[in-house]
Amino acid sequence: MMNFNVEIFKNRNLIIILTSQLVFQLALWIGLIGNLQFLQNNVQSHLLQSLLLVAGSVFSLLIGPYAGNLIDGISKKKILLIVGILRMCSVIFMFVAIFTNSVWLMLLYSIGVSSSAAFFEPALQATISEVTDEKHLVFANSLNLNIVTLARIFGATLGGIILSITSLFSLYLIAFISFLFVLIITFFLKIEGDHLIVKRKRKKVVFREVFPVISGKFDVKMILFLSLTPIVFIAGFNLFIVEISTIQNNPSVKGLLYAIEGISLILSSTLVNKLTRNRNQIKFLLLSSFLIGAVYFILSFSNFRLAPFIAFCLFGLAYGLFSPLANTFNQKIVPNEFHGRFFAFKAMLERTVIQISMVSIGFLLDVLGFNKVVIVLGFISTVLVLILTAFYFGNLKVKNSKKDSSTTNSQI
Repeated sequence: MMNFNVEIFKNRNLIIILTSQLVFQLALWIGLIGNLQFLQNNVQSHLLQSLLLVAGSVFSLLIGPYAGNLIDGISKKKILLIVGILRMCSVIFMFVAIFTNSVWLMLLYSIGVSSSAAFFEPALQATISEVTDEKHLVFANSLNLNIVTLARIFGATLGGIILSITSLFSLYLIAFISFLFVLIITFFLKIEGDHLIVKRKRKKVVFREVFPVISGKFDVKMILFLSLTPIVFIAGFNLFIVEISTIQNNPSVKGLLYAIEGISLILSSTLVNKLTRNRNQIKFLLLSSFLIGAVYFILSFSNFRLAPFIAFCLFGLAYGLFSPLANTFNQKIVPNEFHGRFFAFKAMLERTVIQISMVSIGFLLDVLGFNKVVIVLGFISTVLVLILTAFYFGNLKVKNSKKDSSTTNSQI
């Protein structure tokens, strides 16, 4: 294991990409805390605040197809450099917004950063598979997930600390310097194959071309459907925690649940390569999805003190397995020339499901109450996983029978 770690950490391109991810995610969360403070100072309506916060995500969803086309059509390094410049320009809008108290300029900042993320995340996923040996992909994806998780845990805290000791302008200045650092280190990337994209005969890249690729690969379709189980839980994550703290009448439970989920996720994603090496990764994806379904049922006992902690620990362990394995599988199965469009489509799908699920879960919590909602979601998730499991083993049986038949024919 140690030799494996030493080998992968000698990969300069991967280190640059993961460092970019860490600094970008930290700056993103720091900026989000700044947005919340700015809106609190300048907008009284909670509804308007929420609409302004999600506007950037909605815009990034709309440009998803264009992002996918561009990532597959030009050099990925060039994409990363362009989005780096876009992020810095967005922070400049925020500087002006602070001095003028302009909510509309803050909206331009949000749209700019969200749009850059719509390019950055698919490009990063596509680039990881190009700069990493296939045998190291699971570990590389688990490192990426750990970085995003750590940034989520510490980024918001860091933003709060910065605001408590300095001004809003200084907070965004730190974000600007962070984005500048990401831009500078991106220049040192050397991606093999990028020159082939530039030199090859220009062919119009069309986003819809990715759909026949997805529909023609059963395992990819199955993983996209399986990913609904963790995505829906993530959409309701904050709402569930608020409800649990109310049920237990203990505000401090919020921070503890965030911490235990993050720690367990990092633990399982760190061990995922060792656990799944030389084993059927699809079965691990099915198992982790089934465990996420079980999390909902455990949450129905949230009136017992330990139940939510067990549930969130289990979710962290399951998602820490699911995310790196799913990304690795997609990177291997989907052809390289479709990676940009595929991961852009995947990001669009996830954002859409999260937004719809968040609103739906909020509505159902008001109508049905917490216990009934988690039981319904648990039942739906479990049934979905069981159906997909049946399809998987049915498809596997057909493949094996065809293989046996072709072997027999060749012998005859």
